[in-house]
Amino acid sequence: MRIAFAGHELDLLRHELRRGGEVVHVEPQVFDLLLHLIRNRDRVVSKDELLDAIWSGRIVSEAALSSRINAARKAVGDDGDRQALIRTIHKRGFRFVGEVQEQNGPSGEVVRSAEAGGEEGGVRPAVAAVMAVRRDAPSDAGGRKPSVVVIPFTNLSQEPDTEYFSYGLTEDVIRLLARNRWLEVLSRHSAAAFRGREVEPRAVGAALGVRYLVQGSVLKRGEHLRIAADLVCAETGRQLWSESYDLGLADILQIQQAMAQQIAAVIEPELARLEREAAIRKPPGNLDAWDCYQRGLWNLWGFTVPGLAEAEVMFRRAIELDAGFARAHGALSYVYLQSAVLRGPEERQALLDAALHYARKAVALDDGDCMNFCVLGRAHVMHRNHAEGIAALEKAIQLNPSFAQGYFALGHAMLWCGREEEAIALLERATELSPRDPHLSTFHDLRAMAHFALGELDEAAAFGREAVRLPNASYRAFATLVAALGLLGRPEEARPWREELLRRMPGYSCAYALGEFFFGANDALVERFVAGLREAGVPEGRPEAAEAAPSAAAPRRGGRAAAHGSQPPASRRSTV
Repeated sequence: MRIAFAGHELDLLRHELRRGGEVVHVEPQVFDLLLHLIRNRDRVVSKDELLDAIWSGRIVSEAALSSRINAARKAVGDDGDRQALIRTIHKRGFRFVGEVQEQNGPSGEVVRSAEAGGEEGGVRPAVAAVMAVRRDAPSDAGGRKPSVVVIPFTNLSQEPDTEYFSYGLTEDVIRLLARNRWLEVLSRHSAAAFRGREVEPRAVGAALGVRYLVQGSVLKRGEHLRIAADLVCAETGRQLWSESYDLGLADILQIQQAMAQQIAAVIEPELARLEREAAIRKPPGNLDAWDCYQRGLWNLWGFTVPGLAEAEVMFRRAIELDAGFARAHGALSYVYLQSAVLRGPEERQALLDAALHYARKAVALDDGDCMNFCVLGRAHVMHRNHAEGIAALEKAIQLNPSFAQGYFALGHAMLWCGREEEAIALLERATELSPRDPHLSTFHDLRAMAHFALGELDEAAAFGREAVRLPNASYRAFATLVAALGLLGRPEEARPWREELLRRMPGYSCAYALGEFFFGANDALVERFVAGLREAGVPEGRPEAAEAAPSAAAPRRGGRAAAHGSQPPASRRSTV
């Protein structure tokens, strides 16, 4: 729903004030105050009513109310002298006196004004006005991006400093989630009316037209702080994810930023998983571009040759349906990057070139999406253009500081150009941000490889064990653990891991490992890795096919060959 007046417009779905089509920045309380006055424009609104509606009855000074009134007037081109829109009624309160036009929401329903009276489901009238924006359940027909709203975190402590903290935490979580361009994150104004109220999630979902709700609480006890956060399905009210964090109060502002990053980083992959699962359940004959993209991701993240082939079909179909779908181009690029590792070396150059082409196309279509820069960075790294790759990956993290995959990818780039210490710090950050990431095994495996590069073999073996313990570990994690144990002189301890490696990857050999790291600029690391495999009893294989060198963009020093004769079966899994 939109409310138009005096050249301005209030968009209740996006909770934005616009003037001449341009967004006018206003604080949440100013927006709520303006909306409340407009909704009750047929009467004088008392100061006490405004305090209850905007501040939920908390005690605030007269100066605070006057400040918000002045800010509301300024936002709509009014002032205290003219009072053309917001009039002060002496000793009684305020009244909005401008001419207003209300436009119906997208469903075409007549929107009920708050002054129609009454409470709705136990919600005060100001909330009911927002809930009238959309009555239809959030079925997300068509290709609309999944939407999420963050309900203001509840302060359970009733202490002023904790109130500021919970407000700031909510703001930061919204800001960081909004960095994920595939998500539609409602602005902080959207849920302001639900602050401090017990509202059924399905009512919020129906009111705001969102699929998901994030809600939480903050409790301070002495020098300790407990933060709880939940992810809820707005359509069913079912809790999808929940976590709590217990912290000391060393620096409350630093904690606020760190926890916002943590919560946003954990929620994003959880939402992505839910969207993939929903797309897989949808009938094949009823897929739009978004569904095709999600089905493609479902197949891509298995990292198998058949899965990559199916993912390519899905991403191409998404692009056919929506040529401007930037993420589909980026995902197609990632298919080609993984295929360059998993398929024969004779196909590698064409696959890498295709990956770079589609990554550049993705960035050209949307240069504000962290994932597009991440894929571009990885494509440059696979071409052994590490400087360009690192620059693109740093841009991805700058766009979204909660992007765990971005930290992982940058750590990968740093490792393979000899900057192992930096790689470890980045991988630590990736794991901190997303401790339950679906790719956590790969995070641990790369961390093991970084310690291996530094000669810290015990640490390498420890992280290798962490990697192989996870259910979706690839053969690469087993290879790293075996190589570390080999150089530690513990072949008997390595034996069961070596057997599992060869079971998962029949035909794996020292020769195959030599060619597998075609993208790396650290030849000494690869040679030590192969030496570790050899000490652990991994077969030599056939060191042939010297033509399977890395990308022509950067010839391999020493001409190390990939092993044609050691190709694994089509169902093999790997990640880079």
